[in-house]
Amino acid sequence: MRPKANDNGMRSPRGTQGFTVVELVIVMAILVIMVGIVAPRLQVSPSRRVEGMAHQMAAHLEMARSNALGKRLKTEIVFDENARTYTAYVDHNRDGNVTQIDAEVSAFPEFGSRELERFVDFGQGNASPVPGDPSLDAVTLTSAQLDLSVQGVPEPWGTMGTVYLVHRDDADAVMAISIASSGSFKAWRWSPGGQEWR
Repeated sequence: MRPKANDNGMRSPRGTQGFTVVELVIVMAILVIMVGIVAPRLQVSPSRRVEGMAHQMAAHLEMARSNALGKRLKTEIVFDENARTYTAYVDHNRDGNVTQIDAEVSAFPEFGSRELERFVDFGQGNASPVPGDPSLDAVTLTSAQLDLSVQGVPEPWGTMGTVYLVHRDDADAVMAISIASSGSFKAWRWSPGGQEWR
């Protein structure tokens, strides 16, 4: 039998048969081995997941502080442990009151309402309290909310607190965001081996 000609008029020794079953099986086996090697490296560890969420929250809190200071608007961040959210409300009509209505959330669309990352909850897990914060609550702020004045500092004057985050499946994967009376935020990582915050 003569080899068939391809579209260019050239003759191909294999014709138009395509791949054999053996070739396809070999390619599939190579792909399965590669996925087996690469997939475990792509998984995010519990501590990294909580750490990422803590740094993201600290950045959001700093954004709220900058917004309050820059626009001279009283701002309130409410932490809802059950819903696993934190929401910013802004005194949009400048009446000096934050009443936690939808219009006050809409006034700060860059922040709005944020949900914690998957598998991350509010809580201390196996960690001890952050130095200087003896409370065992997940959010140690009064009424689980942070009130920022038009100067970007917590109200009432001298207010301090901590927000703890823990991985749902690993009680040693804990981070904390401490809130100073000056309005600065610091992320802490729990070190279960050394039983200390860093």
